[in-house]
Amino acid sequence: MKLSGTTFLFVLTVFCPLLMLASCQKNSVTDDPTPPTKTIVKLPEREAKVYIGIADKWHIAASSDSYNQWSYVRNNAAGFYTNFIVMWRNSYQNTEDPQTSCNDMRKAFSKNGCFFETSMEKSVNSSANGGNDETTDKKYIDLLTTAGFNVDVTSLNYGVDTQRIKTLKTYNGTRSCLTLVGPWTIGGDIQSDAATGNKKDRANIAITDGMETDGPLGFWYSNSNGMREGSYSLVKYVEKNNQISAVMLAPYDAGVSGYNQSNDFLTESKQCVLNHEDNSASPDIWTIWTYGAHGDEPVFPESVVNAAGQTEAANTLIGVGYWVIKHLNNLPKLEIAATGTGNNGTTVKATDATTTEVSISKGSDGSAQYSLPVTLSNDEDPQIEISPVIHATIDQGSKDWTIGFSVAGKDVTDNIVYKGGLNCINTLRISNSNKLTLTISLKSKSSSTSISPVTIALETMSNISNTKNSKSYTIVVKAL
Repeated sequence: MKLSGTTFLFVLTVFCPLLMLASCQKNSVTDDPTPPTKTIVKLPEREAKVYIGIADKWHIAASSDSYNQWSYVRNNAAGFYTNFIVMWRNSYQNTEDPQTSCNDMRKAFSKNGCFFETSMEKSVNSSANGGNDETTDKKYIDLLTTAGFNVDVTSLNYGVDTQRIKTLKTYNGTRSCLTLVGPWTIGGDIQSDAATGNKKDRANIAITDGMETDGPLGFWYSNSNGMREGSYSLVKYVEKNNQISAVMLAPYDAGVSGYNQSNDFLTESKQCVLNHEDNSASPDIWTIWTYGAHGDEPVFPESVVNAAGQTEAANTLIGVGYWVIKHLNNLPKLEIAATGTGNNGTTVKATDATTTEVSISKGSDGSAQYSLPVTLSNDEDPQIEISPVIHATIDQGSKDWTIGFSVAGKDVTDNIVYKGGLNCINTLRISNSNKLTLTISLKSKSSSTSISPVTIALETMSNISNTKNSKSYTIVVKAL
């Protein structure tokens, strides 16, 4: 499941904070893009996953009559999210056969992943069939796998047990098992002992594969007991230990005044995602679990068309999934303008959709120089804010050139060339009101008659947690 390794830990703990500071660096240009004393870091490949669960409206979500109302989410989510309570309801409060219901839900998703949350609680209720234990875990995993789901992640709430962990990891397949933690219970930092249970939580995390947060957004809205800082610390802690991190988004108000879950679920979900990015705490998994949803909260549609004719996420239970998946996967639109500061006769020509050739006329002193503006925007999907990572690789032709990268007059060359990429978070995040202009300064080192061409491979990755999703652009620079 987790694609990153030891290299990722170093990058996350040392490099990501540097990325956040890129826009604060002094305005200077690195003289040589590949000096022998500098190591070029390549970001590890990550693929963020989003699991979707509609807790109390199973049949509505699973019905083929609803497919056209959530076509993007059902085709792009990693899979289905469910827990022991809803699986109990499926088994004992269902209007149809439990296996048929699971089969229908599997058909609703294009991908067959499944995240199953259970608990050390011994019962769902006091009825004769209301028990919850290792036996019921097996029963529910059987229902899900028989339907065609691959139960690839599980989580365990209210503590852990070694035998229960073993069952969840190995019964009817192999998978990860995470400790479920309420981030409002840890006093803002899992690595401290500010809360009496932190030591036990760390021990539980250590014997599982990582951590999933419990995520009632009412607590997020009020930052109850430092929930936000606690969540960031949990993600960083498990990543530091090369484990899996998952963060839950749930509409539940948890009794917090000022937060209206029917109106604020989408807004607070966005803030939760963006704040995790801005605090270098981007998890491997986002789980959207609608426990505590009001009965009148709409499930669909996933999107609506606004007054400007643009498609945007709907303020619905599935609309949150639509925004999160698009935010993590949308790539910026890259445009190279045929304008800038340079010698007369310089031409900028796109040879195809991903290649641009820059031909710079030499000045009277025989040197060649040009400032090439590159605009990155979310114009192709303007209602989805994005946080891409921008990386550049410069070929051996750089021996004849000084190449620098800047944003708003501030040098970002180190980040783009050496440190894996410029992470477009905080003020660099791209939205319909905030395009990013990256200026590439090109200057020959000599006035030689034989200045070698240089090729800049500009790569955009959709997100620091989704580096696997990327696109490359080639800029070929020549001196005439």
